Amino acid sequence: MEISQIKDLLMPYLEEQQLELYDISFVREYGYLILRVLIDKDGKIDIDELAKCNDYLSSQLDKIDKDMPEYMLEVSSPGAEKELRNLEEIQKNIEKYVHIEIPNMIYEGILKGVTEQKEIQLYFNAKGRFKTIAIPYHEIKLIRLAVKI
Repeated sequence: MEISQIKDLLMPYLEEQQLELYDISFVREYGYLILRVLIDKDGKIDIDELAKCNDYLSSQLDKIDKDMPEYMLEVSSPGAEKELRNLEEIQKNIEKYVHIEIPNMIYEGILKGVTEQKEIQLYFNAKGRFKTIAIPYHEIKLIRLAVKI
């Protein structure tokens, strides 16, 4: 079974429920093959939505996975600290608290925007003084949402 087949089964349901597909992958953990499906939506997704999606996908997969090795289905959200994988996802999360890693430095602050030069504007606390910096997108090793403690 190919990831594209799973996506084709799932997308009509996600569109109907106004959910987004974040990722699909087959992984092997502790000797088990796991089909991991991460779904999300603007705002936040709740456990009932995840359970309904799991039930729907499980029933659809039962129709086509006859020759697959045994696997477990895991439907979950990418979590409160999900990685922002591209500029589009970054732009969707303006005004959110983020964690950014660049070579030799880590920042946490409020994502303020993306410039035409593809620089990420971040408002953060630098030793008691608040300031905004521009970080070139190509220098970022990791950017994810963060929970402010």
